[in-house]
Amino acid sequence: MDLSKAFKVFNEDGDGYISTRELQAVLGKLGLSGGSEIDRVEKIILSFNLNLDGRVDFFEFKDMMRSVLV
Repeated sequence: MDLSKAFKVFNEDGDGYISTRELQAVLGKLGLSGGSEIDRVEKIILSFNLNLDGRVDFFEFKDMMRSVLV
């Protein structure tokens, strides 16, 4: 899987970070029930946001994908 392409799907505005809103939008498009609940999306962001800036950068995204794919 090309993670840089996957990251671009999540990073809709192209700023290099996945925001809560962007993650919620993609999860919703995928039909995942948790995507509609902002509290759950915020918890996902927080669990992978190592530098605590409230967003997921590419390196944090890689860790997030590794945990999902394992």
